[in-house]
Amino acid sequence: MADSDTDNTDDGVPRRWLIRALVGIGFGIPVVIEGGTLVGLLKSGLFGDGDGDDATTITGPTATTSGPPPVGTGDDLLAASARSATLSDATVHAATDGWRFALTVAVENTGDRPYELRLGTVTTQNGSRVDGTAATDRLGVGESATLSATYALPDGETPATMTIVGVDYVDGGGERLTRHTVRFGNVPVKR
Repeated sequence: MADSDTDNTDDGVPRRWLIRALVGIGFGIPVVIEGGTLVGLLKSGLFGDGDGDDATTITGPTATTSGPPPVGTGDDLLAASARSATLSDATVHAATDGWRFALTVAVENTGDRPYELRLGTVTTQNGSRVDGTAATDRLGVGESATLSATYALPDGETPATMTIVGVDYVDGGGERLTRHTVRFGNVPVKR
């Protein structure tokens, strides 16, 4: 009668040890993979991924977002940034010749290198994309500027988001671009 603890495979390795090793590998691989995923998420959340760390993308009218709360008049568009860009005014003008979204942003370079702010595409609540551009001049440290822009919207639509690009002028003449998507709160419509 053979003792099961002494049963060996052909090469002299106890079967129980072999089974334990296979079970350990079976459990160990998923644990290592999930651990790596967790470390990556923590690293991205704490240190950012370098691609516009607080950017949020809206792909249509039913898209949901996570990220910064919607902004309104008096709010900082770049709350997570070292720069200040306060939404001074935002209004949709509904007229017989079309709807226009007008906004004014007070920009202050509170950083430690020259800076420029660029306003880009507006996406409406219905998912329409309206291209446009406006930008400050290059602002030195401590300088400020007022930036105004107007976008022709489809009739009956109001703005949901806007793409904003911050440009840091780095040593050696290079530029570091940071893209943000700002969500608007209720923008008043004036008729």
